[in-house]
Amino acid sequence: MNTRSVLLFSSLTAAVGLSLIGCNASSATPTEQAQANKTLQAKNAGNFSNTIFLGDSLTAGFQSGSLLDTQQVHGWAPVLAAQAGFGIVQPLIAYPGAPNVLELESVGPPPVITSAPGTTSGRDNFATQPTDLAVPGALLNDVMNTVPLSNPAAGQQQINQLVLGFPGLGYGQAYSQSTFAVKAQPTTIFLWIGNNDALIADETGMPSSMTSVTNFTSQYQALITQLTTLTPANLIIANIPDVTKVPYLTPAAEVLGLVSEETGVPTAVLSQILGIVPGDYVNPTGTAEIPLILAGQQKGPISDSGVLSAAEVVTVQAQVTAFNQVIAAQAKAAGATLVDINALFNQLFTTGLTINGYTGNASFLGGFFALDGIHPTNTGYAVIADTFIDTMNASIKTKIADVALGPIAATDPYWPPNIMPIGAAASARPRIIPANAGKAIDAFMLGKR
Repeated sequence: MNTRSVLLFSSLTAAVGLSLIGCNASSATPTEQAQANKTLQAKNAGNFSNTIFLGDSLTAGFQSGSLLDTQQVHGWAPVLAAQAGFGIVQPLIAYPGAPNVLELESVGPPPVITSAPGTTSGRDNFATQPTDLAVPGALLNDVMNTVPLSNPAAGQQQINQLVLGFPGLGYGQAYSQSTFAVKAQPTTIFLWIGNNDALIADETGMPSSMTSVTNFTSQYQALITQLTTLTPANLIIANIPDVTKVPYLTPAAEVLGLVSEETGVPTAVLSQILGIVPGDYVNPTGTAEIPLILAGQQKGPISDSGVLSAAEVVTVQAQVTAFNQVIAAQAKAAGATLVDINALFNQLFTTGLTINGYTGNASFLGGFFALDGIHPTNTGYAVIADTFIDTMNASIKTKIADVALGPIAATDPYWPPNIMPIGAAASARPRIIPANAGKAIDAFMLGKR
């Protein structure tokens, strides 16, 4: 979207906002106003003339530990917008990104991943008003209640400001994602939030870190109430994947097998030393402790923060299911379109997806997740875009062509055939995310908690 269209967007949304204020000041009762909004929301199904995206890093186009302009443009939101023929404005961030992007120096094994040097200058264009307002690191509560600060601290507050704070802190004030959406009076809102409320269990090794189901329910209901009662937008809502299956976590059986291959120590002995058994999952904190324990520099077993036990995995999965039940109920009540990302990820986790004759999978560097083991590759984001498109075509009768996955995979730097020869021995393929890559994403995701 060019400068003229951005100015036009701002003028139109301001005008619509004023007209609605006038309407609200009329004799219409809250019930009548709610019904009027519901009628508009139904009419706006498939109307992308004024579209807003709300959410977290997955909707922001975050990849390999960074919000970076050359990666953001491959996120599912801009890919979908291009397919549907409507404009999107992203808060594009200059190299080396925020935080500094992870880079693959060598596929190994073991893979060598480093952080790009330097410091970003921030936005490519501080004058543009984003319509993709998704903030990396955002929890559900943040969508309604977190605003950019004029003097942000390093880390999460800086990310908030880079996305939400320019130009002029939104409409001259500091607004949260959802408040901005209300001000913009969009015809369509895409909402995908709650991932970090679950993902934090992976990063801390503790299901107790997750947002409680009670709080998630009240927060999600409040958000949907705000969007449905104060905007005419038709809602497209996505649910949450099983966060225990992302390659940020490695099954303990794989860890034991790989360490046994490298050391010659039987897996049964390693299991006792490290305190892990098949069914457990180890995060980068845990894998970083293994060489220290084996060298006698740290007492075993792996710390609780480095492992999700099999029982804890069940707890996390049950809570994700509960979150998704809340999302489904709220989507139904709002007359929204529900996009089943959980089912998509389950497919990628179990059978993978064949593109250009190669079957990618959800393992580390398996084709669908980039270097931080959490965020998708270009191909992964395109697959997500197709899932949104297919759901909308079926639910609200849009006629949007699917994204052609072949050309995207052919140029995706992290599609496996592009980084190692097809047919390479399985033992030569990376299996565990390097600890430094995991630590980089932890420093960002956990720094604000």
